[in-house]
Amino acid sequence: MRRAAAAIALLPAALSIAGCSHLVVLRDPLTAAEHNDLGVAYETHGEPALARHEYHQAVRLDPRLARAWVNLGNAAGAAGHWAEAEDCYRRARSLDPGEPDAMNNLAVALLHARRQSALDEAEDLARCAVATGGARDSIYRATLDEVAAARAQRAGTTGAPSTTAGARPAAAGTL
Repeated sequence: MRRAAAAIALLPAALSIAGCSHLVVLRDPLTAAEHNDLGVAYETHGEPALARHEYHQAVRLDPRLARAWVNLGNAAGAAGHWAEAEDCYRRARSLDPGEPDAMNNLAVALLHARRQSALDEAEDLARCAVATGGARDSIYRATLDEVAAARAQRAGTTGAPSTTAGARPAAAGTL
């Protein structure tokens, strides 16, 4: 018994000497919320691929974490994957229907879809986000203005094309 315990105690040193210095962690010590927060930190420091990976980890660990779905949608949208972003925002809204960032960001994704049928839904979502007020009110209002510009362009009442440049997803956030 003592020999087995001694062998186990010496295993890391033996592996290191043999050139096998990598240990495998079988259990992820981070919670879903911590993965989400790590993703926000990566995104803030200009590491979008790492951020996206952490958001995926967060929703894998807790698929009910609406904020992580919003952040994953933001990462997808930033990469130009608007259909994926739309799916993520819809998932976030199904979990937390009153979440204003999910409403606003889904409206932005729908603007990028450039479907006439999507404008009605985008307008409703943007109006609901504006109605919540809060710290990101100016972002929500910009989205609503962009929906109006897209409507005007489709109706032919303005010569300036809508580029959805004014509308942008609300930034990543923690819980």
